[in-house]
Amino acid sequence: MSASIDLSVIHVPVMVDEIVEGLQLKAGGIWVDCTVGDGGHSRTILEKTSPGGYLIGFDKDNQALRVAKQELKDFEGRIELVQGSYAGMLQPLNQARTGLVDGILFDLGISSRQVDESGYGLSFNRSETLDMRFDKSQDLMAMDVINEYGFEDLSRIFKEYGEERYSKRIARKIIDSRPISTTDELADLVNTCVRKDASGRHPATRVFQALRIEVNQELEDLYAGLESALTALKVQGRMAVISYHSLEDRIVKNFMRDKSKACQCAKAIPVCVCEALQRLRLVNRKVIKPSVNELDRNRRSRSARLRVAEKIG
Repeated sequence: MSASIDLSVIHVPVMVDEIVEGLQLKAGGIWVDCTVGDGGHSRTILEKTSPGGYLIGFDKDNQALRVAKQELKDFEGRIELVQGSYAGMLQPLNQARTGLVDGILFDLGISSRQVDESGYGLSFNRSETLDMRFDKSQDLMAMDVINEYGFEDLSRIFKEYGEERYSKRIARKIIDSRPISTTDELADLVNTCVRKDASGRHPATRVFQALRIEVNQELEDLYAGLESALTALKVQGRMAVISYHSLEDRIVKNFMRDKSKACQCAKAIPVCVCEALQRLRLVNRKVIKPSVNELDRNRRSRSARLRVAEKIG
């Protein structure tokens, strides 16, 4: 990956106005951006919480943090950037002695820059190494998954993480065609196994998504990150989560729903024995989608889904 920073491919943040409203951004306070990326949402948070608002931002991708540091240089003294997963946010927050925080943002998935910039191996539109790591210091690459995982594990990953109906057919073809080392090799192989659908989406989209999720432990991070966020928020603090596919959105929806209920007992039990406490209030009962104007401006926002909840206990 190039050491230089190409600002022409910076990611355009989605649903900015909805985030401002959802998090109830105001002057001052402590705020967390769990997925800083190129700094778009972080900039909005810092602008709307001026003067005095402080932001702690996380990202596994060191290149993204380099971009964000340059993009957010005007806010020096009001921001701390942490290289690592938001799943482990509690330790850096404790070290920063911030106390409980006012709001937490998750913008899940990948940025436009990560897709467009060479070196990540996330695009099937060019030939490069099957990498897909956000954190280049970790060992596991997509190439390792493709060439070393067995049939059952490959088909499970494609089905569970990519919701790919032809998961077994693709897994068998991969094993029969090893070794596979580049994005175009894999995309071409999947293309022979999967029929194009009416959406016009590339046949390899679901497989690439599944591999990226496996390599970066995205769902494990999301489960842990939501729990950490609930712990880190002060009462009346809010969490806002933007997801981009049904797998993520289902996890977020179920987490917020479960934490917004008091009793967790089975319906067959007449008297509550779990003594569970309601921790969240759902700010939006229905998922929030991008506006028509935003869809016109930024086509890549079309799959974004926003859910917001407020901590009440």
